[in-house]
Amino acid sequence: QDKKVAQGASSNAIAALYPLLHQQQDAISLFYQQAFWHAKKLYQNLLEQGFHFSHQWCGLLDLSYKSALQQRQTIFEKNNAWPKELIYGVDAQQASKIANIALPFGGLFMPNAGWIAPAELVEQLFNAAQQTNRLKVITNIKIRSLEKLPNGDWKMHSDQQHFIDKVVIVCGGAESINLNIINQLPLTSVRGQVSNMRSNQAIAPLNTVLCHKGYLTPVHNNIHCIGATFDKNDLTTDIRTKDDEYNLTMLNNCLPGLTSWTTADIAQSKARSRCMTPDHLPIVGAMPDITGHQLAYAHLAKDKNWRYHQPAPVIDNLYIMAGLGARGLCSAPLIADILAADICATPYPVDSNTLFNLSANRFTIRDIIKGKI
Repeated sequence: QDKKVAQGASSNAIAALYPLLHQQQDAISLFYQQAFWHAKKLYQNLLEQGFHFSHQWCGLLDLSYKSALQQRQTIFEKNNAWPKELIYGVDAQQASKIANIALPFGGLFMPNAGWIAPAELVEQLFNAAQQTNRLKVITNIKIRSLEKLPNGDWKMHSDQQHFIDKVVIVCGGAESINLNIINQLPLTSVRGQVSNMRSNQAIAPLNTVLCHKGYLTPVHNNIHCIGATFDKNDLTTDIRTKDDEYNLTMLNNCLPGLTSWTTADIAQSKARSRCMTPDHLPIVGAMPDITGHQLAYAHLAKDKNWRYHQPAPVIDNLYIMAGLGARGLCSAPLIADILAADICATPYPVDSNTLFNLSANRFTIRDIIKGKI
């Protein structure tokens, strides 16, 4: 709908690439660790093909800045659930050496993580795709509604014109939430404002991404990114002074004295909307036929352990890829490959449990079991 690609959340100046990992190998962590390696391989391959984007594989320090996080770090180290190439604990001295600035806390270090300039990355991904002659990009078009035609084709309506095709994939982030048919899914928007801070001699040496309650990036083009706010069900993108103040206060509360920044040091601020799901995992796959599910799986309301074998009712040739939240840089490549496998009937890159955990109908199944629908 914009003049060019990457004008939503991907328009941030700097974004961190790292997996979401818990103390144990649960379903969410297993998905994100697989997604992380998948994403990094894609991005590295893109670079090797000559499609350059600003980045630094400098690692990420998740700082244990309060007692609860220090206890979490102890459990992480005791459980030893993840290989050290993915994450390991460090003390304050080691953290300071990694970060190249003095830090009062240790934390969990992810040596293969780093940061990327997402707008540059997205632009290069599109450039690479266009070189295959299989992609056409049309800008300044906002799709208002979807219509299933009698012959099975899909008609996409916009203010200027309409488009007809056999297969439609909805992957417009928070802008997709209110689109008809898609609005049956439990997607929500969460507004986030990021503050771009001018670098100075004290903070310029920072050599890794720092995570606390928020985050602080190394310098790129003379700025560091800090943030971010989380405002539910808010699609507005106006810049708010109170949000910049929140970002600065959050940084100073978690890491007192690390910087001397005030609002006068802000070079630019940006607010965009994230698309979220209730369980914090993305949605990918065929759009479920909600009514069909209610009829086919009604017995689940009486027996949640009932084994059903019939294929899930779906809306033919309508697919969804959404709910990437604040971790799209990590999860998008893997779920895109899942979607490609679904459409092309090729082997999936994940196991069946992960497929269900990401499927668009998982919330419908849970609602039937709970008697909500």
